[in-house]
Amino acid sequence: MVYAACAAACSSALSGPVRADEFPSRPVSIYVANAPGSQADLLGRILAQGMAARLGQSVIVENRVGASGFIAARATAQAAADGYTVMLGSSGVMAINPHVYASVPYDARKDFAAVAYVASSPSVFLVSAETPAGNLRDFTAAAAETGRPINFGSLGTGATTNIVSQLFGHAASLPVTEIAYKSEPAIVNDLVAGRLDFSILPIASTITYIRSGKLKALAVTAKKRTDFLAELPTTIEAGYAPVQMTQWFGLFAPAATPGPAVDKLAAAAQATLADPDTRRRIAQLGVEPGGLDRTAFLRFFTSQYEEYGTIVRQLGIKVD
Repeated sequence: MVYAACAAACSSALSGPVRADEFPSRPVSIYVANAPGSQADLLGRILAQGMAARLGQSVIVENRVGASGFIAARATAQAAADGYTVMLGSSGVMAINPHVYASVPYDARKDFAAVAYVASSPSVFLVSAETPAGNLRDFTAAAAETGRPINFGSLGTGATTNIVSQLFGHAASLPVTEIAYKSEPAIVNDLVAGRLDFSILPIASTITYIRSGKLKALAVTAKKRTDFLAELPTTIEAGYAPVQMTQWFGLFAPAATPGPAVDKLAAAAQATLADPDTRRRIAQLGVEPGGLDRTAFLRFFTSQYEEYGTIVRQLGIKVD
């Protein structure tokens, strides 16, 4: 379990090479599984800038892109456990992929020490602006009357867009059919054009379309309303409690990283995320800044890992 990883990291501090008064003595690298300019990349760079000021050393973002996040995660797990390599991991890479893929080159619970909860990005249930339904109940009723499966845009089997859309199909007792795409913009284009019945996408990549009236948002798939669209009800309020999916980002280090180094990294991240200007810059990306301390983040990560495992098994999702 992730608690065991934490214990290993803490105990290694007694014999490890990193001393609290010496770390860091050189630049720290943050591995990001997404391409330069992506939301995760920009988030990582904001975090790196703030942490550098507090650690007194450069913090460099390195993009390790590809293989559904496997490349970045494996590189982090196999890096020297000295505090100088961490990863900005997402819910997809750390809590979903291990349950979806038959072969995963890392153990999310054993190979990493959770450092800091960085941010979250709620998703929204979206339809074409021409769709008559004004809420999720009306949409479900209209879809049921068609007598056909309703199609949704997704980034493929195992992606959060796929999982949460299938959750909706189950909750609404509607047959749903996935149309797979290579990118979110491609989904948005077809949704705007009315070639898809619905899609559930991160608010960050769609809020411009919502505010311009090109897309209609029916609900936010989170436990609470989002400040970005405060008038939008949650799926819980709409009567679809199981339909929840919020992408999150957290900082992870190799499991055996000595306690003093992890503590310094965690303190630098926490201080950065508490800074009002940093929180403003993160919010401008369409994501909500984190605020959990390290212990709370460990509990959150463990619960998310178990929760997504249950969901994936219930839906029968598996990629060989």
